[in-house]
Amino acid sequence: MTDAHSIPHLLLVLAALLVTSKLLGALAQRVGQPAVLGELLAGVLLGGSVFGLLDPNDQVIHVLSQLGVIVLLFEIGLHTDLRSMASVLGTATTVAIVGVALPMILGYSALVGVLGLENIPALVCAAALTATSIGISARVLSDIGQLKSREGQVVLGAAVLDDIIGLIVLSVVTGIVTGGSRSSLAGSAGSAMILGAFAAGMILNNTARRGEIERAATTIGHFLVPIFFASVGAAVKLTAFTDSTTIAVAALLIVVGVIGKYLSAYAPWWFRGNKPLIGVAMIPRGEVGLIFAQMGLTTRAISPSLFSALALMVLVTTFLAPPVLARVGAKGAWRGPVRDDVGIDDLVADDWQHRTPRSVRDPGSSE
Repeated sequence: MTDAHSIPHLLLVLAALLVTSKLLGALAQRVGQPAVLGELLAGVLLGGSVFGLLDPNDQVIHVLSQLGVIVLLFEIGLHTDLRSMASVLGTATTVAIVGVALPMILGYSALVGVLGLENIPALVCAAALTATSIGISARVLSDIGQLKSREGQVVLGAAVLDDIIGLIVLSVVTGIVTGGSRSSLAGSAGSAMILGAFAAGMILNNTARRGEIERAATTIGHFLVPIFFASVGAAVKLTAFTDSTTIAVAALLIVVGVIGKYLSAYAPWWFRGNKPLIGVAMIPRGEVGLIFAQMGLTTRAISPSLFSALALMVLVTTFLAPPVLARVGAKGAWRGPVRDDVGIDDLVADDWQHRTPRSVRDPGSSE
């Protein structure tokens, strides 16, 4: 892309991304699936594997994508009541700890014992299994109207704790890989920024100007959030499915990753709720898992083939969660997106009215 054509090309990419994301998001809802699934599929279609229009590694797209996930997590935090989350803190902590330890132990053991990987590559891959994408999970829970349920609060709390623990694991693993060098720790800053945005939203949850802040965040989110999800989808490289070794490693990682996270929901035996909902919501690795994979590739701890396997694991777990969560969540209270979660939902034109709080539609209202 030359400088002379950079702006027109960027505008074309953004227009195609937003239109495709909105259309496929609306189509996904028409068939009973969360809108985020359509946005991820939009990224696959526009990415290098199909039309080649959207490059997730393009500097401008990458920055807009990161801003999108920051806005998304800020909005999620803005709709998160600390008191509600505190009421399930013990359950969330248990789910988080087991959800980190179990996949990592199982993954490392399987990669070394079954596939014969060396210790360092196996350690990096196992570390990537510890992540939980709070952005993906919270978006889908919002789409199915479960974000403010007790199960939704458990997932939010556990996902936040997972990422905090994951940052520590990432720092330790990076130190081992690089012999103590801190030059590769820059990747963890992205995850820290995401957690910071979520925390900032929670702090502002009970402020007097929350409505004004919500309207501003919602307006920005309409543009930036679909870019994030489409970028995740655009990272899919369909050609990786043709390599048998990559498929074998990816399949093992997917199985271990799904089982480890799903079983973590059953660790707090005292919690009486929809544990399958929690287990499935903990499965997607999303942007956090990609941070681990990118760290391994940058430090040359893993080969490009292993990176592709990790990317496939991240993307399969990310794509798996939305349709399964929609089915599991339907056993509870499937009534579509709840009204308070407007900033997180995909607001297509034809259902904007019934999905947007009156305070956003009409700033002069008293809601």
